[in-house]
Amino acid sequence: MIRTGIGKLAGLGLAFLALSGAIAVEIMAGQSAPDRMSSPTAPIRAKQQPGPIEPANQIDGLLGEILARPVFSPDRRPVASSARGASGLSRLTGIVVTGSQKIAIFAAPSGGRSIAAEEGAHVGAYEVREITSAGVTVSGPDGTAVITPIFDPAAPPPAKPTLPARTEKPKVPPK
Repeated sequence: MIRTGIGKLAGLGLAFLALSGAIAVEIMAGQSAPDRMSSPTAPIRAKQQPGPIEPANQIDGLLGEILARPVFSPDRRPVASSARGASGLSRLTGIVVTGSQKIAIFAAPSGGRSIAAEEGAHVGAYEVREITSAGVTVSGPDGTAVITPIFDPAAPPPAKPTLPARTEKPKVPPK
């Protein structure tokens, strides 16, 4: 039993010495190789790819436009999009697409019940043409538009969950 352990230990020692020797040979070979960066040959020039050349005045104009609207300005807001809503139409609050059923949910006017509409239904002066998970296509007096859900900006923030009150006394281990 002891002989087997000594044999394994000797094998590991030989493997260690062989790998150490291989590493030393690699290091020595790397030191004796000439440095390619200091060779007296002519430098290789990179082939330049032809690219679009923009006039300096166009770049200056773009730079001026970018600097005119600073990124961190407190009054900077996204540009209003007609695709987000249509005038005279209630706010789209949700979309439900399951299997063959597709429902668009619109906010109720003046705190009433929400309006659930399927394709082909009329909501006010608008007709719901198509419902997808990405948006609802409606057509009406302003033409055809794809609207996306807009969440109520006046909604209160979600309440933090409260822990239930403890009703039983803590158990004391017997002495």
